[in-house]
Amino acid sequence: MSLVWFKRDLRLDDHGPLADAARQGAVLPLYIIEPDYWQQPDTSVRQWLFVEQSLQLLDQQLTALGQPLLVIKGPATQVIRQLCQEFPIAQVLSHEETGNLWTFQRDLAVKQLLKDLAIPWRQYRQHAVFRTLTNRDLWTEQADLYLSGTLYRRPDALPFLCHSRQPQQLFLPQRALDLPPCSAGQTAFALPDTVQSFFSHRAKDYSRHISLPDKARHSSSRLSPYLAYGQLSLRALQQQTLRSIKQQPALSFGLSSFYSRLRWHCHFMQKLESDPLIETEALHPGYARLRKQDFNSDWFWAWSHGHTGYPLIDACMRSLLATGWLHFRARAMLVAFACYHLWLDWRPVALHLAQCFVDYEPGIHYPQIQMQAGTTGINPNRMYNPVLQSQQKDPQGHFIRRWCPELRLVPDNWLHQPWLMPLALQQQYACVLGRDYPMPVVELQQAMRLAKQRLTECKQQQDPLWWREQKRQVVQRHASRKRSSKRSKASTADKAQLSLDLNE
Repeated sequence: MSLVWFKRDLRLDDHGPLADAARQGAVLPLYIIEPDYWQQPDTSVRQWLFVEQSLQLLDQQLTALGQPLLVIKGPATQVIRQLCQEFPIAQVLSHEETGNLWTFQRDLAVKQLLKDLAIPWRQYRQHAVFRTLTNRDLWTEQADLYLSGTLYRRPDALPFLCHSRQPQQLFLPQRALDLPPCSAGQTAFALPDTVQSFFSHRAKDYSRHISLPDKARHSSSRLSPYLAYGQLSLRALQQQTLRSIKQQPALSFGLSSFYSRLRWHCHFMQKLESDPLIETEALHPGYARLRKQDFNSDWFWAWSHGHTGYPLIDACMRSLLATGWLHFRARAMLVAFACYHLWLDWRPVALHLAQCFVDYEPGIHYPQIQMQAGTTGINPNRMYNPVLQSQQKDPQGHFIRRWCPELRLVPDNWLHQPWLMPLALQQQYACVLGRDYPMPVVELQQAMRLAKQRLTECKQQQDPLWWREQKRQVVQRHASRKRSSKRSKASTADKAQLSLDLNE
């Protein structure tokens, strides 16, 4: 009998552990609700609610095959030990997980337990992410080989072993402080419609709209949460995209753009897999103490609640708080504004955003945060100007007015910099600064100059030879490579800071 442990892979299609276990005999499908995980500072109830829906769907699918999903609450080591005593478990099968540091430590404990029990644990690759990788020299070729590989078929049937132990309500984390559930977020039940609508018509405007806050919600793939929790296989999606590019000429431009970004999903996950401490430590150690001593809790509150006085920044944060999703340009801008203009440490910034995102994927989240915060040592410091972004990406203010209703009467020519309005106009448009809408927490140009000065001083205070050696090591371990025969389509992803469509 095989114990198949579902983690961030809540599907039946292209599921190696399940497919192989079913071919070998009886299967006990398991999901463990781990209360300690849901108390971690990067998790939230909104994430759990999406997982809960995914589990309901997975249980329905497994029940249709003959064996319901076993859902047990408790520490993984305790649950697995109990099941190994109750059933004749011959092996445990699961996908590899590139999660946060907590799940990394959990897996080490499970590995030791199964070693003590003399039960083999076979872990399958779910993405083009390779364990014990020391450099990126051949990573692209290895990734292409995996992503173009044959998909696993779902089993036709599973022999019945035991009834599901799911309670009526699976679980609801009790957290001292948490974000409210999303009022208009995606649901796990919407996967088929989301895939169908994107590949039938929404992809047409993908390239033109992915950076526009008012249009990105429609034209982006919106598949990120389904990939994050494994309802959807990444390589199945990539292969479907390639087929659709050939079969649907009218959508080929948008789908090609989608594919070029999708290709970098595993590139970023490999960074965290190769170096789990990216979650807590600067990739380039020269930035280890950057910003730590200058944290302004009032500015962090203003940023995290959408009250900075910069309309597009506030609209993006409020939209994220309400829906659990944001397009990539807005995510990058929020991090840059927090870490450069407000000079906030990237770690609490990363944790707040992780809680906000329903599609939180640690392997993408932390490398991207460090890229935007300027702590990698190999990426340019991209200091988005929130006024210019506002004027260029939301010129008529449709997005801003939706999420900052106190600005709804302000005309377009004042909307992006309302602090420039004379008091008489503020009163006329029912938006008095400091009363109805906050004054800017910082002066933009001064904040940008100070950030550049601090970054320069940080580098100048270090030994240049040591600095270059640390940078060389980061490049060796994490930077993208040219292909052996020709340059990869997106081999400048690190340099240009392209998005992964997981965040689009």
